[in-house]
Amino acid sequence: MSDMDRRQFFSVSAVPGAAAGLATAFGSRLARPTLATDRPERSFRFVQFGDTHFGAPATLPLAASPEGYPKALRQVQAMEDPPDFILHTGDIITDAFWATSESAREQWRLYRQIMQAHCRIPVRYTLGNHDVNFDWGWGDETTRYPGKSLALEQLELAAPYYSFDHKGWHFIVLDNTQRGGYNGFTHHLDEQQYAWLEQDLAATQGSIPTVISSHAPILTVTCFFCPSNKQHPDGLVIPNDWVHTDVERLHKLFRQYPNVKLCLSGHFHAVDHVQYLGIHHICGGAVCADYWRRPLPYAPEHEAGYGVVDLFQDGTFQYQYVDYGLVGYQEETPRERFPWERAGLMTSPATRSPQIQ
Repeated sequence: MSDMDRRQFFSVSAVPGAAAGLATAFGSRLARPTLATDRPERSFRFVQFGDTHFGAPATLPLAASPEGYPKALRQVQAMEDPPDFILHTGDIITDAFWATSESAREQWRLYRQIMQAHCRIPVRYTLGNHDVNFDWGWGDETTRYPGKSLALEQLELAAPYYSFDHKGWHFIVLDNTQRGGYNGFTHHLDEQQYAWLEQDLAATQGSIPTVISSHAPILTVTCFFCPSNKQHPDGLVIPNDWVHTDVERLHKLFRQYPNVKLCLSGHFHAVDHVQYLGIHHICGGAVCADYWRRPLPYAPEHEAGYGVVDLFQDGTFQYQYVDYGLVGYQEETPRERFPWERAGLMTSPATRSPQIQ
């Protein structure tokens, strides 16, 4: 089996009668899925990009993979059934958090350059922890959103959190990177943002189906597989800079609104799907895999990829994770790629989703 034959995607559905599973191998183009006859009419499709970490200048010892990111963009735009937009769930550039303002601006310049050259569809952005800075004075307390003013300027955003509607669905983009903690940041909503979220959800009157976008997951299982959380004397600790520390508060709020259907995130560079009390949480992998160098060293099943999300008029969805065949790995050595079947995510051939070519 060739490398291309091995590149498959993980698919989960929240559609009545559909099960989570795997689709068969795909080629360089994505065609319209053959939808089941009892499936509701689709509203639209969008693509989730997470953790692109693009724009590493020479001063940073990380790869930039100028071949890999354009390949992902070209593949998305070559779909026979194209997405309406890309929803980016954060960590857009390589790293601004520990960078000088000069380094951060250079990373944003390189990122904009690649997008101007290769992206022809709209992008909605979520800020990640690597997109902000709290310590170097270029986003200090004199700005409205300390530490985030440069990112907002570069992305032409008025605020780090916002909402929008598209073809019968509502999207809420959260800003969950806050100052504090062992590594200089934690993940939760500040009080002003939480009050705004309450008002935004109340305005939907519980009717219009809603997608929540955040960089760090609100709820995930990927955190249990990171090696560093097993070094605590108690054996297992989930740090506050890994997931939302206000998960209980948020879920209590979301439970008041049954129209909250799907929470999308990134941060872990790995893929999972958690359903809790009727709300689906998907951590959507990373376009850059392990910073463009390789798959995750502690979980090599997680190749570089992106999510394809189909939203339906009845408030259901289908999510497919696409391994787009990254080129330009910094440590590209002969190896066996990891089909999603080997991760034990498919229970039987009967659970396969419609083929995408």
